[in-house]
Amino acid sequence: MERLRRQAAQSRAAGDTGADNPAIRDAAEIVSRAAVDEAAADRARDEYLARAMPSLAPDGRIAPLLGPDEHVLAVRRSVVLDRRRPPPRSSSSASLVGDLYVTSKRFVLVGRLTVAIDFDEVEDAVVTGERILLIMGNGKGAALDVARPRQLRVEIATARAFARS
Repeated sequence: MERLRRQAAQSRAAGDTGADNPAIRDAAEIVSRAAVDEAAADRARDEYLARAMPSLAPDGRIAPLLGPDEHVLAVRRSVVLDRRRPPPRSSSSASLVGDLYVTSKRFVLVGRLTVAIDFDEVEDAVVTGERILLIMGNGKGAALDVARPRQLRVEIATARAFARS
């Protein structure tokens, strides 16, 4: 085995990073995506400090679910929500898929099932890898597998601050 390792090491050219290795390519792509997302989050943070977060026009899926004086502030398509503590006796999977709407008062996932989480229930929202973890009381929580989680984290923080004011 050691001989094979030495032969493999000798066969590589100096400075070869193994770019033809799929795992390295995937890791580089993830790092690149995270850097782009972090830059977008920084821009959003600066923008929302300078002026209020703009409301978006509600589409036909969320419009009938909005309450009085509730506005859509951010949307992410094809989100996977994993509940950390599914309801007892639930026959459905803990994972749900749909479109995530961040409103001025709550999160609403609209898919095969609709799930709403009021901002008051959420103690914190943190980014880990390519997911956002929503930490709630009583051992409850949810993980959102979503595009641009760092930017969405800024949008969530801004929406929650707006709701508290």
